[in-house]
Amino acid sequence: MLVEKRMKRDPVTLSPEDSFRHAMTLIRQKGIRHLPVVEGGRLVGIVTDRDIRQASPSPATSLEVHELHYLLEKIKIREIMTRKVYTVTPDTPIEEAARLMLQHKIGGLPVLQDGGLVGIITETDILAAFVDVMGIQQNQTRLELVLEDRPGAFLDVCRIIQGQGGDIVSMVTATAAHRGEEKKVLVFRLDGVPVDPLLVHLEAGGHTVLSAIS
Repeated sequence: MLVEKRMKRDPVTLSPEDSFRHAMTLIRQKGIRHLPVVEGGRLVGIVTDRDIRQASPSPATSLEVHELHYLLEKIKIREIMTRKVYTVTPDTPIEEAARLMLQHKIGGLPVLQDGGLVGIITETDILAAFVDVMGIQQNQTRLELVLEDRPGAFLDVCRIIQGQGGDIVSMVTATAAHRGEEKKVLVFRLDGVPVDPLLVHLEAGGHTVLSAIS
């Protein structure tokens, strides 16, 4: 899946000359957490709800309300925005966008195409994509097992599931520690399969089941 399928198009933006108060109002009223900063059609920064919180006056301030409003109008976005912005394109795979967010500890990525801002993708969008890809529904079985290091192990697992009347809704691979070693693990989501007979057949086939939840 590509970023294009999950990004929010035409995101709300700011100008470097917009006021701190304007950004704070947008974040509160629209319930958004990331505001790209655009100047002359070019992305020049980003402001997040965290930036707003960190730059906000202390609740213990002795300023009067009108003084506080004046101060917030005087502070410009260029003074608080993050100038180094990590970006992706519409053709970037979702998993690469997720890797960038995790690596740089950020919650959103502006999406650029031919140098112009066309969207934004956030950690919420990526989580929703993951839920869809996994086909997560309530009435399904989640099966987690070790992929044995032998030829045909994966096909054998699939045949056993099929033989028990199961339909593979989704499957992902991961690595996990098992008996002191890093092992490749398969996580299936299945429809239409009784768990107990499936486990009996998998274990009889030499497969190590880590969990099965229905």
